[in-house]
Amino acid sequence: MLVVLLLAFALRVFRLGYQELRGDEALGRLFTLEPFEKIIASTISLREPHPVASYFVEKIWLDLAGHSEFALRFASLWFGVLAVALLYRLGRRLGLGWAAATLAATLLALSPYAIWHSQDARMYSMSLALTTASTLLMLEALARRRLIIWLGYIGVTWLALHTHYYAAYVIVAQNVFVIGRAIWARAERRNLLPWLAVQAVTGLLYLPWLLMARATLTGYGGNGDSPAFLAMWVRSLSVFAAGESVPGDQRPVLALLAALLVLIGAARLALTGPIGRRTLWLLALYLGLPLLATWLGALSRPIFNERYLVAALPAFFLFIAAAISVPHEAQDAEAGREKTGWRTGLSYTAAALLIMLVVGAGLSLVRHYDDPAYSKTHGWRNLAAVLQRYSAAWASDKATTVQTFPDPTLWYYYAGPAERLVLPPAANSAEGAAREVVALVAKDVQRVVIAAQENPIWDARGVASTSVAQGGYELLAETPVGNWQVQVFGRPPPTLPRVDVEFVNPLGAAGVRLIGAAVPVERLIPGDVLPVYLRWAGDASALGGAEKLTLQLLDAGGKLVAQTDRPFGAAQLGEQPSGASIALPRYLPPGAYRLIAALYDPAKPNAPRWKSSAGADHVELAVLPVIEEPGLR
Repeated sequence: MLVVLLLAFALRVFRLGYQELRGDEALGRLFTLEPFEKIIASTISLREPHPVASYFVEKIWLDLAGHSEFALRFASLWFGVLAVALLYRLGRRLGLGWAAATLAATLLALSPYAIWHSQDARMYSMSLALTTASTLLMLEALARRRLIIWLGYIGVTWLALHTHYYAAYVIVAQNVFVIGRAIWARAERRNLLPWLAVQAVTGLLYLPWLLMARATLTGYGGNGDSPAFLAMWVRSLSVFAAGESVPGDQRPVLALLAALLVLIGAARLALTGPIGRRTLWLLALYLGLPLLATWLGALSRPIFNERYLVAALPAFFLFIAAAISVPHEAQDAEAGREKTGWRTGLSYTAAALLIMLVVGAGLSLVRHYDDPAYSKTHGWRNLAAVLQRYSAAWASDKATTVQTFPDPTLWYYYAGPAERLVLPPAANSAEGAAREVVALVAKDVQRVVIAAQENPIWDARGVASTSVAQGGYELLAETPVGNWQVQVFGRPPPTLPRVDVEFVNPLGAAGVRLIGAAVPVERLIPGDVLPVYLRWAGDASALGGAEKLTLQLLDAGGKLVAQTDRPFGAAQLGEQPSGASIALPRYLPPGAYRLIAALYDPAKPNAPRWKSSAGADHVELAVLPVIEEPGLR
């Protein structure tokens, strides 16, 4: 078992922080940032569909270990390894021998489903460990009838109920087991009154929370689906067998293998005397009741999800262990006889089925570690880096980053200085988005970076981008990043520093004047979009109609590193400044760079530039530095 536990730890710690956080993990972290009493108030007010025990544990741990992905998931890892040890003890207490109990624990150690949850900063691994401990303490208390064990059962069961509501299904299974045994066997009735008293105490201790969370329990709409009966069994058994990193067409085969092994284990327990039948009764309730109850609950609302079934996993592996190795403690009166041919054949059949199941689980585990198609999420780190690149050059009060769906994962990864905003602030609220944009203008926010995401629930009509554009912001750049479209909007500063440079066309006729210019950043960020705002005055008759404005970025040696050209006509002459932008290369060596502006006529031979009154063919707008920042690469 020491080897098994080390294996369980190794498989769970391997690449623990490799995958990005998913939304639920990031949401759970937000709760842990609050004081303990605020965690309770927040979960109640937000109708969080899970109790608070796991958030309390995470908060205590994260205050010590920090908030990296590795640290966030380590508490789940610890409970996942604990569950392996508890399953071994549960197998021995049920009368299974050393070999069967060790096999069950080994299968749990190797389980892709259990490993997935042990590498997930949520409550499911904790729920698995606590419900397993609750069932073990139930058997210990019934056998030994000691007060300290009954008190331990109450405490662990109370914690399990505060970890996940569906732990109640395991408690119901325990009650059916104990009461059913008391009805069936007279000798078991001595435990009935203590058991009922313990259940009453546990219920009274849990009642205050139920009263506080009653609105959540009755009003939660669900975050899953409502499968048919057969589909439920296929999904449940296949995920128990090999996890969720399995192609859909392979799941019925895995479910069939798992079902055959469970049936063989049940048959062998039924044929091995009173201890085996007692174990069969408990395991059948332990496995079947949570699955059926979850499925029945999903008939009226879409609430079925494979992760909600985690508490039934120990019974699944104990059935499989019984199919392979029925121990001497569970033998019937014929234990001394040699095995019959059909029993030997059953053992070989179960072993062959188990080998196929382990191979499938192994392939699933490899996909879990290495195949991006089965990653929890895709692109949050890259998206955050792009947003940071587009906002790093700005003061925190001059830039805002926007997401079009309220997913807290982005704000875990985004470390830029800009303020953060959700647009629209409520589902599909154009009015709310317009109010937020008016507030941005009032605060003189000059850059808005939007991570636009298609989501029919929250922003079905592109409200965020539309409201920003209608608020006076101009789209400077747009680039796809994974499932998002990153849009960079700019707005000119309220006043432009005065400039007075006259440009004369190549024929020496009347020209135009550059009377204002603003480059609202003080440094360059490689990969960013550099905005430039210019204000021109003059007579439109001086223009031939083909002129263009060029903005160029030159290094210290005068070499061109970035450029943008755009038509220059009568629309650029007036009171309103005209905006332009330069897309900067992803790599710019540290140093100083000159930004220049010039007018030229591409319709004439050699595209001559207009000369300034000082005789130059350009005007220098700014000298901007690039500072080495590896985090923005």
